[in-house]
Amino acid sequence: MLSSSTPNQDSSLPSLTRSPQLRAASSLTYQSLDGKIGKKQTKELEPVSSLSDHLYGAIRDEEDADSVQSSTLQDSVNTTNSFTNIPHNLNDPNELSLKQRLRYYVPCCNWMDSYSFDYLMHDLIAGVSLASYQIPLSMSFATAVAHVQPICGLLGLVVAPTIYMFLGTVPQLIVGPEAAVSMIVGQCIEKTVKHNPDVSPIDLLIVLSSCSGAILLAFGLLRFGFIDNILCGSLLKAFITAIGLTMMINSSISILGLEGVLNNLPSSIHVHSPYQKVIFLLEYFSKYNKATTIIGTSSFLIILLLKSLKRLCVRHKVPLASFFPEILVVVVFATVLSALFDFKSHGISVLGKITIKGFKLKVPFTGATRLWYGELFPASFVCAILGFFETSTAGKSLSSSHMSMSSNRELVALGAVGLSVSMFGALPSFGGYARSKLNAMNGAYTPASGLFMGITTLLVTLYLLDYIYYLPICVLNAVIAIVGMSLLQESPKEVKFHLRTRGYNELFTFFITLAASFFYSIEMGVAIGSFYSLMRVVRHSTQSRIQIMARIAGTDTFVNSDFTDSQQPLHFMLPKRVVVKGYKEFRHQSMIGKRVAVGNPDPTFTSDDQTKLVPELEDREGCLIIKIPEPLTFTNASDMKSRLKRIELYGSAKAHPGSTQKKSKVRHIVFDLNGMTSLDSSAAQILADIVQSYKNRGISVFFCRLFRNRTLLGRLEDAGIQAMLEDFQIPTSDYNISQTYKPYYDRILDALKAIDYMECGPDSDVASYVSSMMPYDGSV
Repeated sequence: MLSSSTPNQDSSLPSLTRSPQLRAASSLTYQSLDGKIGKKQTKELEPVSSLSDHLYGAIRDEEDADSVQSSTLQDSVNTTNSFTNIPHNLNDPNELSLKQRLRYYVPCCNWMDSYSFDYLMHDLIAGVSLASYQIPLSMSFATAVAHVQPICGLLGLVVAPTIYMFLGTVPQLIVGPEAAVSMIVGQCIEKTVKHNPDVSPIDLLIVLSSCSGAILLAFGLLRFGFIDNILCGSLLKAFITAIGLTMMINSSISILGLEGVLNNLPSSIHVHSPYQKVIFLLEYFSKYNKATTIIGTSSFLIILLLKSLKRLCVRHKVPLASFFPEILVVVVFATVLSALFDFKSHGISVLGKITIKGFKLKVPFTGATRLWYGELFPASFVCAILGFFETSTAGKSLSSSHMSMSSNRELVALGAVGLSVSMFGALPSFGGYARSKLNAMNGAYTPASGLFMGITTLLVTLYLLDYIYYLPICVLNAVIAIVGMSLLQESPKEVKFHLRTRGYNELFTFFITLAASFFYSIEMGVAIGSFYSLMRVVRHSTQSRIQIMARIAGTDTFVNSDFTDSQQPLHFMLPKRVVVKGYKEFRHQSMIGKRVAVGNPDPTFTSDDQTKLVPELEDREGCLIIKIPEPLTFTNASDMKSRLKRIELYGSAKAHPGSTQKKSKVRHIVFDLNGMTSLDSSAAQILADIVQSYKNRGISVFFCRLFRNRTLLGRLEDAGIQAMLEDFQIPTSDYNISQTYKPYYDRILDALKAIDYMECGPDSDVASYVSSMMPYDGSV
């Protein structure tokens, strides 16, 4: 526990920033905190039952260590109302050894030295099983969604898990081509190629992958891992819903055999948004290909049936059913039928010959591709943000109490993955929840399962591509339609929940994002939804939450008195407001209240009577007591200044500017700063202006319950606020006024006694009431 000063400590203590005694106490505080934090970290790093928990128990983001120290510090400070010298930097990076740093920056070092044959077999089985599901899916994403060659999806499934194995922090997370990001890539490529026929789709893909990877890598190096907490969940749900809807619409065009009609439309006719494609389907439905429609629809229904049977078997405790690859079965069966009955001769488009001959690595940000980075940057940014959100959602779902995901490390890992896959011309790759959950169910322990999945995919790419020549394109689109349908399943639950809880802001975010994505483009939906969410965050952060404090009659407790009916607790009616003249009345009623509560309790007073109480709140005449319950920054200090003016004029921060001004004038103002744990330079300037303005108008200002640390005290002194407050100090301390560090008061009551002294003078009878005070008990 942090040591603290006693209430009766000499008020003439030297400055905290200069006192050698306090510097010595500060060193003891360091040792105490280091001891506590060391014990907490040691406990977290104890071995646990599963390998994944054991191997990744040591991975902790650097901000997690900061939060441990902050919580330890705050718990210690909250146990005392006296003031303590809090040192600046509790997290000394020099204490970390090279091995510890290596384990943080290269996470694979945490599990490679403990890897065993048993875990190798588990990862191998999980990786091969997952490849049977992911290979046809990645080919579908490339061909039917991103409008590039199938090899781009397969290479993404090979390269991305390999890179993530070394840099990822979630052991069972599988990184690869994702439906949502592939859809954004496909829309961008389709629109660009439509108006620039000479450009290569692979070059555009390299630009999108490398640019999104560079964005994520920069965010990781700048420690922007907090961005996954900024945008609300309804925004992400709207993204996913728009993606699923777009995938189903695009797949319907291919299943009906209308791709040729769409490609042959004049360049003056733009069919890019989902809404425009729905109009296209309605206008050209009569030109559908009968054979393609039968094969595509049949594949769609068979996959649905197999998935339903699979869920039914799992529900009836048939564990092996979860390993059944229904997509692979349908793809193989359709390919065999296509080869036997020559589907191509019946007008059904097939995948054709896929080759990797002539393939060579390409370095991003060089050559002709540099011309496209500016134009494709918005789409790349959307891919990066959406991919990180999906990865973060999947990673947090798979994390345990001993295995937390590091957002900053994940940004670096995904950035490295994006730059790596761009060199191979592969699809942007991110973590996916469904396949990662399946990977965990298959028994995977470490990211090596992703490596084995990549090796299996590479073997298929090298030796088995010739056998999928006859795979019908409409079957791949049926797979995409199934994926799109699965993305829509969470939307009704999301809408229903926010309707039930009256979350109208979340509903507005959801529908405006979905509408913009449907009628214009997914990029526009992302931009509008993100802008609205960020405006909500900015508005919330710029609002000051200062409170008008009043004393509950008969107690020494001060509470917020500036509330409305909707904010009042259910067991209280609106309290009655009473204005009293000075400290005499405050102290008199407080003593009476304590005698009644302690000396002569009423045995007939029941809890039912308590719910009927109407509390009486007392205000000091001519005095405002303002609580600042939050750190002051440049974002909320200006709003606090305007709210203080409104309180002074109308008596409430919530009053309308057109309300009638109150007649009583303010002579004193007391600031309760218990919650103001930090103060930036801009806020200090505004606070100094406020104090100077009050001083110029003859209003005395008092600061009490200051949360003291070296930075905060130094900033108040450097801004000149401390010097201005010294003008309102009383010349004597004979009235039991607690000031551990002048000119700041320990309690609100201490400031009120100083006000009484200023108004009544030293010859008044204030001392008689002061002498009857109970000893300091730590209350406000």
